[in-house]
Amino acid sequence: MASPSEETSKTEPQNYVAVQTPRSSHQMPEQNSTQVKQVSLLELFSFADTADKLLMLLGTLGAFGAGVLRPILVLLYGDIINDFGEAGEGETPTLTMSSVRTASLNFAIVGIVGFIAAYLQVYCWSLTASRQSKRIRSLYVNAIITKEIGWFDVNDPMQLSSRVADATIAIQDGMGAKMSDLLHFTSTIVSGIAIAMAKGWELTLILMAVVPFVTVSGMMAKKVIVAASNRSIHSYAQAGAVAQESLSNIRTVHMFNSVEYFIEKYRRALEGATLAGIKKEFAAGWGTGLMNMVQFLMYALGFFLGAVFVARDQLDGNTCSGSSCYDAGRIMTVFFSATKGTLAISQAGPSLQAVYSACAAAFDVFEVIKRPSLIEPTNDDQGKKLDHVSGDIDIDNVQFAYPSRPEVEVCRGYSLKIKAGEKVALVGPSGSGKSTVISLLERFYDPLDGSVKIDGEDVRSLNVKWLRQQIGLVGQEPVLFATSIMENIRHGRSGASDSEVVEAAKMANAFNFIMEFPEGFATEVGERGAQLSGGQKQRIAIARAIIKNPPILLLDEATSALDTESERIVQASLDRLVAGSNRTTIIVAHRLSTIRDADRIAVHSGGQIVELGSHDELLRIPNGHYRLLLEAQSQAATKGEGMKRNETVDGMAQAKETKPTREPVRWITQTCPTDTHVSEIDEPSHEVGTSRIWKMAYPEWKFMALGGLGAAVYGAVYPVNGLLIGVSIKLYSETYKTKGEMLHDMRYYSLYLGILAVACCLAITMMNYGFGVASNRLVARIRVATYGAILRQEVGWFDFTENSSGALVSRLASDSSVLHSMTSENLSRAVVGVATTVIILVLSFIYSWQMTLVMTVIVPLLVGCNFMRIKNMRGQVNAKTSNNADAAAGSLLSEAIDAIRTVASFGMEQSLTAKYTSFLNASNEQDKRAGISGGIAFGLSQGILFLSLALIFYVGGYWVTTGTVNFYDLFTIIMIFMTGSFSISMASQGSVDGEKAKRAAANVFKIIDRVPKIDATSTAGTVLPSVQGNIDFKDLAFAYPSRPDAVIYQGYNLSVRRGQTVALVGASGSGKSTAIALLERFYDPSSGMVTLDGHDVRSLSLPWLRDRISLVSQEPVLFSGTIAENIALGKPGASRAEVEAAAKSANAFDFISNFPLGFDTEVGDRGAQVSGGQKQRIAIARAILRDPDVLLLDEATSALDNESEHIVQASLDALV
Repeated sequence: MASPSEETSKTEPQNYVAVQTPRSSHQMPEQNSTQVKQVSLLELFSFADTADKLLMLLGTLGAFGAGVLRPILVLLYGDIINDFGEAGEGETPTLTMSSVRTASLNFAIVGIVGFIAAYLQVYCWSLTASRQSKRIRSLYVNAIITKEIGWFDVNDPMQLSSRVADATIAIQDGMGAKMSDLLHFTSTIVSGIAIAMAKGWELTLILMAVVPFVTVSGMMAKKVIVAASNRSIHSYAQAGAVAQESLSNIRTVHMFNSVEYFIEKYRRALEGATLAGIKKEFAAGWGTGLMNMVQFLMYALGFFLGAVFVARDQLDGNTCSGSSCYDAGRIMTVFFSATKGTLAISQAGPSLQAVYSACAAAFDVFEVIKRPSLIEPTNDDQGKKLDHVSGDIDIDNVQFAYPSRPEVEVCRGYSLKIKAGEKVALVGPSGSGKSTVISLLERFYDPLDGSVKIDGEDVRSLNVKWLRQQIGLVGQEPVLFATSIMENIRHGRSGASDSEVVEAAKMANAFNFIMEFPEGFATEVGERGAQLSGGQKQRIAIARAIIKNPPILLLDEATSALDTESERIVQASLDRLVAGSNRTTIIVAHRLSTIRDADRIAVHSGGQIVELGSHDELLRIPNGHYRLLLEAQSQAATKGEGMKRNETVDGMAQAKETKPTREPVRWITQTCPTDTHVSEIDEPSHEVGTSRIWKMAYPEWKFMALGGLGAAVYGAVYPVNGLLIGVSIKLYSETYKTKGEMLHDMRYYSLYLGILAVACCLAITMMNYGFGVASNRLVARIRVATYGAILRQEVGWFDFTENSSGALVSRLASDSSVLHSMTSENLSRAVVGVATTVIILVLSFIYSWQMTLVMTVIVPLLVGCNFMRIKNMRGQVNAKTSNNADAAAGSLLSEAIDAIRTVASFGMEQSLTAKYTSFLNASNEQDKRAGISGGIAFGLSQGILFLSLALIFYVGGYWVTTGTVNFYDLFTIIMIFMTGSFSISMASQGSVDGEKAKRAAANVFKIIDRVPKIDATSTAGTVLPSVQGNIDFKDLAFAYPSRPDAVIYQGYNLSVRRGQTVALVGASGSGKSTAIALLERFYDPSSGMVTLDGHDVRSLSLPWLRDRISLVSQEPVLFSGTIAENIALGKPGASRAEVEAAAKSANAFDFISNFPLGFDTEVGDRGAQVSGGQKQRIAIARAILRDPDVLLLDEATSALDNESEHIVQASLDALV
């Protein structure tokens, strides 16, 4: 028997374990680091397979082909200028019309080639981006769920699900459409400069002098953009964590009227993302603005130098001829080729920004993927696999501390030997190391020192997957997955037959209640088993362990959630299971009556075993620890604790945080087949006009006006630039002027271009900043409004699978992301496109009304192609959005992360990854169709530009030969159209995002507009001046919304008078927890009423009603934050003194004070950094602080050690 040792502070995080590596080895890279972190461009595509490489090759050829066409167009155009010029000087019309026809045909050919190239660009890159992003997402998820448990202790699990969605959206955007655009512009840059050098290297080199300035501007902007992107991702992950933990514990949020608290917490988390987004948009604005300004200054310089070269070669009697001489056509070719090349640098700005953001988002994702798990759970070849397992266990001198709190030793020289087939019970106070022993045996963690051996082999030398197959674990808080009962039991042994599953259910006393369900074993259990009562979940978990038939069985309060009769039957089944197979069994128990027949009982205190022996041997020790624990528990039993422990674990739709422990559980099976329910979100979304979105942006109207003004000015810049180019080319052709006259006139045009350069810089900066501020604030407002609307929905709404926390968080992230595109980039493009169109038509009319008529045909053609693209993409976008694949994948991931210990224990990592991947791949065919449709639409939008030029040249050339239109006016109109058409075509590039945004807006407003059947925040209703506490349930009829065919109540009646303490007992599914749920108004009865002091609770103010009630359940819910913050949820605005007083009343003050940070200690995700008993005492302190008129206790002390239970029970007695 181990000798007693001095107790240390009880700080064990129950069921969480540590590894022998430093804390930093578990953590993800810091998001707020000042160092900009991103992967290289090659690394971004490191997960491409052969098919992806082929698609990228074809897409790159298409992008290069589409990009090179514009410089080639300029090359042809330069030659045509001279031909038209000669015609204007008297050449025969026949020759001129021949040139016109040739030019028009060339433009038409270029348009056809452009269509094919643009199609390949969009189709190939969109398809490969979808394929690769899904592969990355799948690998990322696999990397997460195969990490050692210590990794989750130091990385907030609540952030992981939203981080997966946000990061992969950015990655797919950057490696798809934006990458194809970047390659397109790169092709334009290279080909444009090459043609310019070939035609006139002197002027080209001078023009290219601005490139370093453009590059520096881009690099400066990039640094700010990437840093801001990192901060934005980190902030969105924090907001996602807030949403995840609140929505997955919605009953606790409603119970404490904490909706506004979490909305504010969510809003604060979004502030960092909003500020980072604004900073990113502003940086993109001034970076792109500087690049454009430099380029327009290059225009000014280029045109002036062009005049110098023309004057040198053509004026004042000079008649230079040959390939090296400058004339109007050559100047045009050199200038436009060079400027097209350099202009493409700034045009690539948004695409480059998206690629940078993708590289930044990929950094953390790839780091997680590349980092090997310190305890690899899926490798079949790593480590030994014993031929036979007897079950000898030897824990020798183990030292251990959790990674999240390395300064606190949980095990200090811990030693225990267990013989094969022996049944050993672990007892002791909360935080003394009992659950840690189980975690070390499961190899969730490795000890810092010492060893854990099975059959003489150190577990660290064994294959992890094989090891966990030899161990069956049933915990106190069973975790089920959102699938059928059959599949949940089969998780215990993959490949088990249906008959084996049924037999395991019979052995766990679960068969009868399962068969009462309309769908039997096919019944869906809901998120975290929410459609079952606590006892029913526990019996399914026991069946899952039984079907595993393991040599080693670990039971952590395995029967605590069962009613007495079920416990007796299940315990007998477990006893037979243990006795008949020489199975080694370790039992963790608070109720000492359940482990009297154990071969040995190990009494824990301070991370060591202080007593070891059989029940009878330990009782013979005078004043022994075990004897004192047993006496304390016996005293509590004689005080009628059963009444205080309101076994309230109801059947069906029971909240995940109200899982009763000792509750009997006959399961009242209710299932309306899930396919008969039509999701409210998945119903065809009602149309949402854009005015609804802009109305929400009204508070930022000044910034919208600023952005709109900037966009309008920017839209006018290119047509005006075309006008100045046209008149400049005309000046080059006026060879009758002297050199001085030409240079004098060109100085004015160059000055105008300089003014245009400054205006362009300011306009782009205004546009990006104005729309950036408005969009980021609007999206934050929409996120908060949507999140708030979700939180306000009645509890029954969350019972449906499509409204699971994971699905809602995933939708919240994805819908908000596309709305940002709609209200920033797409909006700016639209305004720029409209402004450009108007300016083109106005300027064309000034120069030639005849040509304006042609323009009125061409411009609608361009717009029509854009609309065609929208129409083609709408069906694909809607179909993809409505299939819910992403939402299902997000829900599955949230569920897996939330239950990561269960996933690890049952070796579910590979099966969950496969299921997650299948969800992602559900949209593969839709992705292909979307690529084809988008490619055709984009090809038309590009090809129509060249075909339009063919029409303009043909019609305009004819009118020039007939004298109807002046050649130079025609040329000016063509230049206005060519420079302005770019803005029109760019406006179409956001049409897909625009359609996604419309769909996202419809989804968002569907939730925002939904009126909750029970509004958690509505203050409507009566507020009683005082509460007596008389409660009546009158002739209630009730069935849960998700299973209306399973009736829970039919004529239920109960009266509770003021001051009475009433215990609810009965089998699982008999309606105990339902009574509490109806009193809390989580649900309303179908008929009958629940009254408080004679008032129907439906007529009372709901927040006021819930303020009068406190519920403490067996499985307490704590939220990430400090201990003080969690206690203060019971009474918002409570002083520190009140919080500490409540902690003292709940016997929590001492252990809290022992933490280094005391009441400011972070409890972690779901209270992971404190033990189960410590969580319960904090929850009790929260209830005590509230000082309620009605107190509901659902096994409120069952998770406490006997000494704490005795003291806390006394505190609750005094409170009652």
